[in-house]
Amino acid sequence: MRKLVEQDIAAIAGTVLQEYYVESVRIKRGQFTDSDHYGIVLGRNVKGHYVTWEFHIDENEKPVVYWGHYFMENREAALKDFDTRDLDSLPSESEDSIGRYKVTITETLKLTVEVEAKNQQEAEQIVSDKWRNSEYILDADNFVGVEFEAVQVTQDD
Repeated sequence: MRKLVEQDIAAIAGTVLQEYYVESVRIKRGQFTDSDHYGIVLGRNVKGHYVTWEFHIDENEKPVVYWGHYFMENREAALKDFDTRDLDSLPSESEDSIGRYKVTITETLKLTVEVEAKNQQEAEQIVSDKWRNSEYILDADNFVGVEFEAVQVTQDD
């Protein structure tokens, strides 16, 4: 993996990566000697959903994206994440020790189906029964978002 340069940034901006149009791209900030070997991408897909990714350039001179933060239609949150997602890796003035964290990953899948029913409760019951009988299978095509929540581990945990 090599250091990113401004020509890499220019070459990636405006392209499509994993079906997302690259709106913005930049070199990562960080405290490690190889932080400048990584970058941050802001992308938007045809549904108007936003993502930020980290990336690096592989041995074939192609960008490899990973560690996505997904924002649905919330462009403002995606822009904030694009601007700040690597700042947590920078040391703060008060940082003097490393802590342990439990991080919960919650992925959200979504599918809307249409059924005939007498009322809302019956409609929900019909769909629930069909889902439990594996008539509706949600997969990566139904992915609509992911959240990460970190909680510091205390000595009582």
